[in-house]
Amino acid sequence: MLTSYVVRCPHAGCRYFGSLQPSAKVQTPHGTIPARPQVLFKCPKCQTEWKALLVGDDVRPLPLDKGLS
Repeated sequence: MLTSYVVRCPHAGCRYFGSLQPSAKVQTPHGTIPARPQVLFKCPKCQTEWKALLVGDDVRPLPLDKGLS
């Protein structure tokens, strides 16, 4: 079952707020299992991506990575 999360795009100038499904789980190097799972979102308004941590039934945006935008 796919889960969607209520998110706000963290990119400057974008005011998107709504429900999104993660576009992917973030892969970790060497196949290690992360202590906190990360997911990747793509904003439907500004088309930029950002990572977030899964925290229970919610997500918490990570600091923006210049390499993703």
